[in-house]
Amino acid sequence: MMKFAPVAALAALCAGPALAVELTGGDLTLGYSTWTDDTSYAKLGVAGSAEIGFSPEFSVQGDIGTARFLEAGESSSMIALHGILHTGPGTSLGVFYGTEKLDGDNKDFYGFEVGQKSSMFEVEAHIGNGENFDLDGMVGGLSGKYNVTPVFGLGASYQRANIDGLDISTTAIRADYEVAPTFTVGAEIGSFRADLDNVNGRETYIGLSATKTFGPQDGATFGRRGILNVIPGL
Repeated sequence: MMKFAPVAALAALCAGPALAVELTGGDLTLGYSTWTDDTSYAKLGVAGSAEIGFSPEFSVQGDIGTARFLEAGESSSMIALHGILHTGPGTSLGVFYGTEKLDGDNKDFYGFEVGQKSSMFEVEAHIGNGENFDLDGMVGGLSGKYNVTPVFGLGASYQRANIDGLDISTTAIRADYEVAPTFTVGAEIGSFRADLDNVNGRETYIGLSATKTFGPQDGATFGRRGILNVIPGL
């Protein structure tokens, strides 16, 4: 009977109030983006996030997603974790680590993030390190949103990955409309810039999305990260 004692002790600890956990929020998003001058270059993806609260001050968020670059005929996948400290009303600090896979190659990324949310404004920023074919470099971004009404918001974002021989960035403006409680549709227009060794250029793209949120906080604390997340239709 003694061999069951560690299991019983662990069960008792997990049942205690100090380790009480709950699902605080999450979302599921379907997205599509394409170049404005050639719609055969397009990206279709689905991604989700779920956040578990261990206390009012600490939570863990998990992200998972997959995307298909239609013209290139390649698929990518992503998984990431965030450790989040809620320091005050609407204010959160976090660290993240994740990996992406494209054509059999794994690309790791990690860094720090900060966010602030209120009934009118939402803003978040992240900075960190990304890897591409054994090369290291910077990944980062900044986004903000102003809720014009309780169901309509306008926002802007900038994302960049600068790794040896690869410098890509996306600048976009966005509008979101809540068509029903916990269900939002969005549209964005933006500019994608790429500088790959001796090749560089800029393309305008448009994007559409549909998002279902859930949980007491109506969604996850932070957005999804990654190197491939910077690339729209390709």
